[in-house]
Amino acid sequence: MGLSAPGLNQWYLAWCGLIPLLLLSVSAPGVGPAFLRGLSFGVCYNLVYLNWYLGLHPLTWLGFNLWQSWLLAALAWLIVSVHQGLIVGLFSGLCRLLPLAGGFIPRRVEERWHLPALIAIPLAWVLLENKLGNAHDLLGVPWSMLEYSQYRQLPLLQITSWIGGIGLGFLIVLVNVALAGILATATNRLSWKALSAPTIGAAVRQVMTVALLITLVYAFGLSSMAASVSRASENLSVLQGNINIDMQKTVHRYTLDELLRHFTPLVNRCPPGLCIWTESALPIYLKREGPALSVVAQQAERGKLDMLIGALDRDAGGRPYNSVFGITSGGRLLSTVYHKRYLVPFGEYTPCLVEYMPEWVRRLTNTPAGGGFAAGQGPAVLSLPSGKVAPLVCFETLSPELVASSVRAGGTLLVNVSDLAWFHNSMIGEQMLAFSVLRATESRRYFVFAANSGPSTIVSATGNITALSPVADKYVLTGKVAFLSEVTPFSRWFR
Repeated sequence: MGLSAPGLNQWYLAWCGLIPLLLLSVSAPGVGPAFLRGLSFGVCYNLVYLNWYLGLHPLTWLGFNLWQSWLLAALAWLIVSVHQGLIVGLFSGLCRLLPLAGGFIPRRVEERWHLPALIAIPLAWVLLENKLGNAHDLLGVPWSMLEYSQYRQLPLLQITSWIGGIGLGFLIVLVNVALAGILATATNRLSWKALSAPTIGAAVRQVMTVALLITLVYAFGLSSMAASVSRASENLSVLQGNINIDMQKTVHRYTLDELLRHFTPLVNRCPPGLCIWTESALPIYLKREGPALSVVAQQAERGKLDMLIGALDRDAGGRPYNSVFGITSGGRLLSTVYHKRYLVPFGEYTPCLVEYMPEWVRRLTNTPAGGGFAAGQGPAVLSLPSGKVAPLVCFETLSPELVASSVRAGGTLLVNVSDLAWFHNSMIGEQMLAFSVLRATESRRYFVFAANSGPSTIVSATGNITALSPVADKYVLTGKVAFLSEVTPFSRWFR
């Protein structure tokens, strides 16, 4: 199942990889054993999916030696995998606890009403995996969702403008349940009766119904892609400076003057239009650095560039924010500033429980702001002459809720600025691309993913990757985008 992850790309395994888990869950001797089976499955699945956590090594820039660095990277990998495995364990326990029977509607079995497995099991999965278990307050990171495995299957993705990635995840689990049901019915094993249809004919009809549904979804996608008429005509550039490993993880730390000199040749190569500087490209409080702001404003005016810049901001109370600023092609700094809302635990803020841990654990929270960031309170739209841009920062591309709120706020182009240098040359980049593709098709917006060390990409409103940069390379990614204003049903209803 883990091989279906973006970066490993065996996407077809997602449509059948849950079958063993489903059969093992309903046949467990009790809820506890079912939970343990799900936990084992979930941990192993996530260890494969999240292997990029090992890319945190080396952590010598934090003062750890090599063996400590490997240990910390492995612990991060294991802890997050166990956290996500617990959610799968809860799902398995729920499958064992609920009175289930094959089919789409409730039915009586042995004088007792049973829930339809084809509806109840996919619903339990998406609620636990996509919503409840991965709530931000529970330190959830909704990373290893099934739907991201399909990011290259563009016809299937078009339905997400109505039902979102969460709906596509429901359909994937539905197919798994239908296939498990025909196996349970054909073998007539008593321990699998929770998935069985009354007859083998009924089980075949269930599979055919599900196959017809997926065919209709695919046909809808082909039709939607053929009818798409958005023409990308606006120039866009991403400045991929590829300096963050040097700046954050070695003895040398770039000064502000060095940063500006580093980016100037890249800016000079940008065609007039929208220019994106990535997350913390200028790790300074931009409003308070008058000379640096003046240099950038002059570059914007000279090159006829509307700029988005990742930098730091501070409110009247002194709280720091990971932010995105806008500068117009006339050299004016916009008053609206976007403050990142979805902060990464340990990387951007320290959860309360960590305050009771040893000093070396607390030291892992290391941000340009010093002791961690405050969280922004809502979406922001930067109204530039080019168009209305809704910024997002790093892991926020994981959150369809945040993206939908940015669209409802009036964003006509979505731009995510990120820093993936922490994880070196791992497959985290391709997984972030997969998230960006889903956010584009859910919102029917062009989506720009701009990473300090790559990969950076431009994704069309139908999920097509129209431009892609190399990894670990100083590079200017250029392409065309469109500013689109129609709000999809999914963006309207999903909170």
